[in-house]
Amino acid sequence: MKKTIYFDNAATTRMDDRVLEAMMPYMKDSFGNANGKYSVGYEARKVVNEARKQAAAMLGAEPDEIYFTSGGTEGNNMVIRGFLRNAMLGSDSLDYDSRIIISDEIEHDSVLQTLKDVEKNDVKTVMLKPDRAGNISPKDLEKALQSVFGAKIPADSEKKILVSIMLVNNETGNIQPVKELADIAHSYNCLFHTDAVQAAGHMQIDVKELGVDLLSISGHKLYGPKGTGLIYVKRGVKIIPMITGGGQERGMRSGTENVPGIAGLGKACELAKQEYEANSRKESEIAGYFKNRLLSSISGAKLNGDGKWILNFSFPGINGTSLTLRLDMEGICVSTGSACSAGLDERSHVLTALGLPVEQIDSSVRISIGKYNTIEEAEYTCECIERLVSELRSLRV
Repeated sequence: MKKTIYFDNAATTRMDDRVLEAMMPYMKDSFGNANGKYSVGYEARKVVNEARKQAAAMLGAEPDEIYFTSGGTEGNNMVIRGFLRNAMLGSDSLDYDSRIIISDEIEHDSVLQTLKDVEKNDVKTVMLKPDRAGNISPKDLEKALQSVFGAKIPADSEKKILVSIMLVNNETGNIQPVKELADIAHSYNCLFHTDAVQAAGHMQIDVKELGVDLLSISGHKLYGPKGTGLIYVKRGVKIIPMITGGGQERGMRSGTENVPGIAGLGKACELAKQEYEANSRKESEIAGYFKNRLLSSISGAKLNGDGKWILNFSFPGINGTSLTLRLDMEGICVSTGSACSAGLDERSHVLTALGLPVEQIDSSVRISIGKYNTIEEAEYTCECIERLVSELRSLRV
């Protein structure tokens, strides 16, 4: 069987063996419900509490600011819908100004589709455009807020707006200037949320340093189990739960806790905090190799955006999907964009928002690097890409 070379870590990551080891006891022998009033229940509760501490430590947060979810999509929905429910409950007149969300055109679909849905309930959304390099400008956010308020508002104003801008783009890998964006949002007394799904495990995240009020993470993007995630909710920030029932997660998300998954997520967070510097150096070295080689060896090759571990290349004269299929036959996994949009016959909304030509978008391929990748894998992948691009171009002559 041909060895698989996996360069699609932005879609999902291979679970760390140490994460699986941390989960195993709670999948069989210590199977108690974390709300059970007996020894195996108390043991499960202890595991959940420990995972909350591990997650908080990775984010520079407090344990009571962490709420476990099923992943990034649920987390983003919880934040956006929970903010709106609280804004509407807190307004006697359902003032329009209490129901505005500012985001951007290159967010993950779990944000964009949620915003489209809430617009049906008279929620106003303001969408910022990225520049051609794939960055969201703090000046554009300032302009958007000025258009809403007219001028900076008093700190004690009751008006609240949510600004939601991701930390790392899932298609280009661009790291957005979240700290500066959050500072601007706060100067207008707005809340700031960031989707940090593609950042966790690759870079240090400190919620206090970033200045965010709300943050979402997915377990399977940082070598943890699928079906797990968390949101950070800063003390004093209120969102209204979407899922009601038994009041688990301190009333924020009802439903029996996924104890094995939470144990695994906690361990993944612990490892991410301990190892991010070494992982980052390794990923940077591999990314540099890809950039230097492919941009110099393939005529017309372009890098879309400015990713550090997520690289989006265009190879004019070929079809990106055809290249990914051919690479798969060589045992190499890459993608043409977000796996969450798989099966949809649409061009990348991210690259489209950047204003790139259609040919550049259609010839794009995403290579996303993780801690298990090696330089040797990168060398072989580049060899295959160079050969296959040449072959595909020759077929179009």
